[in-house]
Amino acid sequence: MNQQQYHPWLFRIALATAIATLPLMIMGGHVTTKGYGMAVDGWPGSDGQNMFTYPVFGLPTDKFFEHVHRLLGTLVGFLSIVLVIVAFKVDSQKWIRKVAIAVLVCVIIQGILGGTRVTENSVGLAMAHGLFAACVFTLMSFLTMANGKRWIEISNDPPELPTGYGRRLAIAVPLIVLFQYFLGGFLSHFKIGLHPHMSFAVIVLIFVIIEFRYARKSGIKWLKRPAMGMLHICIFQILLGIGAWLTRFGLPAAGIVGEPGSLQQSLFRTVHLMTGILLLMTATLYSIRVFRLHQLNKRNASEQSLSASDSLPNTEGNA
Repeated sequence: MNQQQYHPWLFRIALATAIATLPLMIMGGHVTTKGYGMAVDGWPGSDGQNMFTYPVFGLPTDKFFEHVHRLLGTLVGFLSIVLVIVAFKVDSQKWIRKVAIAVLVCVIIQGILGGTRVTENSVGLAMAHGLFAACVFTLMSFLTMANGKRWIEISNDPPELPTGYGRRLAIAVPLIVLFQYFLGGFLSHFKIGLHPHMSFAVIVLIFVIIEFRYARKSGIKWLKRPAMGMLHICIFQILLGIGAWLTRFGLPAAGIVGEPGSLQQSLFRTVHLMTGILLLMTATLYSIRVFRLHQLNKRNASEQSLSASDSLPNTEGNA
């Protein structure tokens, strides 16, 4: 069997690409929160100028954030190209190369979505741009995990999953979190769906708690750690949502006055958005780990069965 090898530079480039995407999404979240998406006219140029020679400093606040968002997108695109080159240079695993190509293709699509959102002045495309960003970041994070030392160690010596460990739950939780993120996108872009978004957060928390209990009972650290992280992120996300709601609408009975558009509200909304992306990423990577262990356990069981059958004596007599 052609076992996967650890390639430090491939891991570093994958990690750098994912990390570089974080400030890009933070900037994009702030652009969405403050409504700066149409501040810079045109695409791929900026206000009729070359995007790379367009001045950064001295711009009005809205143009500054939107322009820096575009520049950070270019940086991520460059790193994605380097990622594909390094993957083909050092790794013989076809699936790793395919995932690297998928990252690059998704980054290109994301850039086109962002540019078309500007040229068409479409709120719907802005929402799609934000949703797809979370999915692309999750794919980058998966590629980083799949090139890490721990992934390879687990592949060579996988712990045994309990019988019937919840694969259906592992499928359900990321989908539920994605739907909640979708509801949040409707709220951010179209200003509708506040109560469904708030109510569904409780459902997300319940499923995350159930998944955490499964992981803890399994006794497998490779599952327990991301499950614990997922639970903490989910609780923090709900608290941020409450903060965003209070800074927007206030709570007169408690003497809290809402300040729509204030710095406090912008910070709560932006961090709330970013934490939602991290929750989706963590839930997805946890589920991938579950299915990876199922696959490895099945492979080992098959190999053991084959070895046992090969070791049986030949019961047929010689003619």
